[in-house]
Amino acid sequence: MLRIFRGIFVCLVAFSSASLGLAQDGVSTAGAARTRALGNAGLLPKARDVVVEDIVNYHRHEIGRPKAGESVALDVRWSSDLVSGDEAVLQVGLGTALAHDRQKLRPLNLSLVIDKSGSMSSSDKLSRVKTSLLNLVSRLRPTDILSIILFDSEAQVLFPAQKVRDGQSAMDLIRAIEPGSSTNIYAGLMLGYKEALKNFSRESTNRVILLTDGIANQGVTDPEVIAHDSKEYNNQGVDLSTIGVGLDLNRELLQDLSKSGRGLFHFVADSEDIEKVFVNELQSLLSPVATEPSLEIEFGGGLELDKVYGYDPKRSRGSVKIKLDNLNSGATEVVLMRFKVSGRDSMPVKVRLSYFDIDQNRRVETVQSAPVSRSGSDESVAKNYTIALLAQSIRDMAAACEGKHYREGENLLVASIKTANTRYPNMEDADVKRVYASAVKYRDLLREKFRGELGDDSRGDTGGKSIIANGDFTQGNTGFTSDRPYIKPSTNCLWDGYYTITSGFNTPVRLHTNVVDQPFSPPKGGNGLYMNTGGHDQFTVWSSKVSCKPRTTYRVSFDEIGLSGGAEWRNTYEIRINGERSEPQLGGDGQYVTVSYEWKSGSSKTATVSIVRMPNAHSGGVIGIGSIQMVPVGVSKGL
Repeated sequence: MLRIFRGIFVCLVAFSSASLGLAQDGVSTAGAARTRALGNAGLLPKARDVVVEDIVNYHRHEIGRPKAGESVALDVRWSSDLVSGDEAVLQVGLGTALAHDRQKLRPLNLSLVIDKSGSMSSSDKLSRVKTSLLNLVSRLRPTDILSIILFDSEAQVLFPAQKVRDGQSAMDLIRAIEPGSSTNIYAGLMLGYKEALKNFSRESTNRVILLTDGIANQGVTDPEVIAHDSKEYNNQGVDLSTIGVGLDLNRELLQDLSKSGRGLFHFVADSEDIEKVFVNELQSLLSPVATEPSLEIEFGGGLELDKVYGYDPKRSRGSVKIKLDNLNSGATEVVLMRFKVSGRDSMPVKVRLSYFDIDQNRRVETVQSAPVSRSGSDESVAKNYTIALLAQSIRDMAAACEGKHYREGENLLVASIKTANTRYPNMEDADVKRVYASAVKYRDLLREKFRGELGDDSRGDTGGKSIIANGDFTQGNTGFTSDRPYIKPSTNCLWDGYYTITSGFNTPVRLHTNVVDQPFSPPKGGNGLYMNTGGHDQFTVWSSKVSCKPRTTYRVSFDEIGLSGGAEWRNTYEIRINGERSEPQLGGDGQYVTVSYEWKSGSSKTATVSIVRMPNAHSGGVIGIGSIQMVPVGVSKGL
C-alpha cells in the first residue's frame, strides 16, 4: 500500500454534488472537479478556478510505464495534423509504476484530522466521510501507526497515536463522530502535525490527512499565518497535500498549502469519488514516487513556442522550464505545447526531466530528443490537444467575463466547441465528451444569464410564446412523430425500444434502473416523454412540423434526463430544423439539463423540428424529455 516518503503529508478533502467519474490515480483532480461543479451549480468560474492542466490530466493517458530501474517514464511525441501547416503540437508524457506488495512498503505513521463542524452535516457529507475513513482504516496493516484528531471550534485527540492492530477501536470511534459548530482549521492542522511527530521516523511514512469542507472562521483565521506555521513543519520534512470540499471554501489557501508542502491539491465530489480516493486509489494517496519534478524543453532555430496549455511555464530564448507537482504511484501526466515551425522538417527538441527519486534517495535526470515532422499524426495527442483547447477556452472565457466581456467569452467557447465537434462529431470518446459538456454548459449559461450584455439584437427576448402545440405532452401522444413505437404506461413498459407519455417516471411506469425511485417529472410541469434508447444507432426521438414567421430567430429547447445511473449511459442530441443542425449536446445523468439551439428562419414559413439521438457507444438507457419549446427571440437581419 505504501512506498513512500520521509515527511508528513497532509490532505484536506472536499465534496460537491458533481460526480467526477473515473479519474486516474496519483494526480490532482481539483481543477477538473471544481470547474464541473461550478457549471452544474449554474455559476461562472473565476479564471483561477479553471486549472487547465488538471482538466487535461484528469483521465489516464496512453503513456508507457517505467522500465526496470526507473521510477518515471518519459514519452515525447509530435503531431502536426491538428493545426495549420506551419504549426505542430508537442506532447511530453510522464508515467509512474504501481506499487504491488504493500507488506514490503515502508511502515506508516498516519494521522487523520477530521472536520466535524456543523456544515459537514449538510448533504450527508460527514456520514460519507466516516464510511470512507472506515474503509481506509480497514486497509491499514496491524503494525501501522494511526492517530485521529477531530476539530470544529476547537481540536481534540480522539484516538492517540498507536498501532492499528485489528482497527476495531479506531473504527468504533469514527462511527460515533457527530457534527459540531465552527471551523478551526488551524487548531486541527497543528494538532495533526504534532500527533504525527510523536512517532516520526525517517524509516517510516509520516503523514497527516485532514478532511474539511469550509473556510477557517474560528481561532487563527489569517491565511498567511496558517500558511506560515504550516510551512514551519514543511521545513522540518513534513509534507502537505490538500483537497477542497464543496464550493464554499478558501481554495487559494488550500492550494498554497499544498504547493508549499510539495503535495497535491484535490477536489473530491460525491460518495463515489470519496471511495475513489480513500479505497480504490489509497495506494496513490499514500505512495509518492518522485518529488520536485521539473521539465526543461530546449529548441533551436526554426521552432518558436507559441502556447503552453496550463502550468506556470518560465520561458527564455530557445527553452522553457516547467515545475510539476509530485508524482505518485499509478500516475500519467502530459504537458502540451504548440510550436510555430519554419525551415527544415527534422528540427529536434531536447526534453530534460529531473526529479528526486524516493526509492533511490537521489536526484535523477532523463533526457530525450524528438525531431518534429510536419506530416506526423498521433490519435492520443489529438485527443489530449482537443481537451486542452476546450479547457483553455473555459479558462479564457472566465477571464473575459471577469472583465464583463461576455461576447468575447462566448466566442471563445463556441470556437473550441466547434473544433471538438469537428474531430468527434458523435462524441464517442468519454473523456472528450466530459470536457465538451462543461464547455457547452458554460456557453448556454452565458446565453441565459447575459443575453443583453452579449450585444446581439437577434438574441433579445420578445416575450413570444412557444409555437410547438404539445411540447409539454399534456395532450398525450399527439402532434409529433418518433422513430420508436409508443406504448401505454404500465409496469415495465419500457423494457424494450418503446416510449410512453406520463406525468412521472415511477411505479408502475418504471424500468430497472440505478437511480433512486422518484417521479423525475419534467421541471417545467406537464407530462414527459419517457423512452428506452437501447441500441447504438442514430434515431429521431421526436419530430413535429410547425408554422413559423420569416426573418425571425427562434430558440428551440427541451429538458432531458438520463435515468440509468452513470455517465456512460448519457445520450448526445442534435436539434435539426429544415436540414440545419445544432452542435451535438449532452443530455443529463440523474438530473434534467436543457438542450437548446437558435435558428434563423430566413424565408421559411414552416419548420420541421426534430430531436435526434446521435450514435452512442452504450447500447441502452432510459431517458425523459419534457418542455419542448420553440420561442421567437428576435427579428433576424436579412434572410
